[in-house]
Amino acid sequence: MHEDRPHEHSHEHGEGHVHSHQHDHTHEHSHTHAHPHRHDDDTAGLTYSESGVDVAAGNEAVRLLKERLKSTRNPLVLEGIGGFGGIMRMPPIKDAVLVAGADGAGTKTMIAREMGVWHTVGIDAVAMNVNDVSACGAVPFFFLDYLVVARLIPERVAAIVSGVDEGCLRAECVLLGGETGEHPGHFSHPDDFDLAGFAVGLAARHELWGPGKVQAGDVVLGLASTGVHSNGFSLVRKLLVERGIALDDRFPGSESREGGAQSIGDVLLTPTAVYSPVLHDLGHACDVHAAAHVTGGGFPDNVSRALPEGLAAELDLSAWQPPPVFAWLREAGVADDDMLATFNCGVGMAVIIPAGELPVALDTISRGGHTAWQIGEVVTRGDGAAVRYRGSLW
Repeated sequence: MHEDRPHEHSHEHGEGHVHSHQHDHTHEHSHTHAHPHRHDDDTAGLTYSESGVDVAAGNEAVRLLKERLKSTRNPLVLEGIGGFGGIMRMPPIKDAVLVAGADGAGTKTMIAREMGVWHTVGIDAVAMNVNDVSACGAVPFFFLDYLVVARLIPERVAAIVSGVDEGCLRAECVLLGGETGEHPGHFSHPDDFDLAGFAVGLAARHELWGPGKVQAGDVVLGLASTGVHSNGFSLVRKLLVERGIALDDRFPGSESREGGAQSIGDVLLTPTAVYSPVLHDLGHACDVHAAAHVTGGGFPDNVSRALPEGLAAELDLSAWQPPPVFAWLREAGVADDDMLATFNCGVGMAVIIPAGELPVALDTISRGGHTAWQIGEVVTRGDGAAVRYRGSLW
């Protein structure tokens, strides 16, 4: 659904262009006035376009987005109301709570820029948010994106935000609005951009997951990641520079795998997995106690957040086979401890359930199109760390 009102003047943060909060990603118009100290010689004032903001390009980006966005259509979205905020009806949930998250695609955007691949990092921005929300037991309801570019190229903006739209389709939530800002002089490279977003989910209060439900004897399931996801890219980029590795170099062994040969850049840009629909199914199929989205900080910083004081997760590193990109990172020079404390190492989401629910949980996850393994157990912590290991990934 798109509103057909004239473009509104907006006072969003940053300069440039505001997506309509009724989803049409409306371009912000900023009135161009004569210089306040204009002299009587009728000298023309400085214009907005002269500062580097291209109003016409913003309007063209709006037109392209109106043609392409799909996740904005939802019966709960109220049409034709307002223009300064997205408006949705609340579904009838007893004792409903909101669960919100904010995150971004990080410096993975720099890999995308160097590769000239614009349509995937939007999926990452959505996934990073909705996976956090879903790890609390909530269902993602809507998403707002914030895209800032050094210069606004309409087709490129449309490609990036179309990726956001695709992420919302995968998460089964609504792209309710957002902003595209053109910030001349902000970035060091003319094609640089940053992408972040905000997700809001819904849950009945009694259905929330968290450390308070976890008990000794519970098992830890690991849902397979698609690769590096969206964390650790500062380390990845430093590794590429110091080892003299080019993004268009062939990824070792990729020619023998399904899909054929890929470049290193292609592998690194594999979109983050969206776990929200399968976690929703899992919550209905069995008694989920807690979940942890494995992002920056790896297992120690994330799995520990799903555990109460006095309990620990003992993870069996030999229980799963990580994607080849992790062995490649290790062989390129990342230390083992940093691998586990920086990357997901093949497990993008950890879920804690009672041991008796294991068969149902594994079947539900498989039917949801994901691979999962039992990767550990919850044990008494004692004097040890909250997350400990046995076995080896390698």
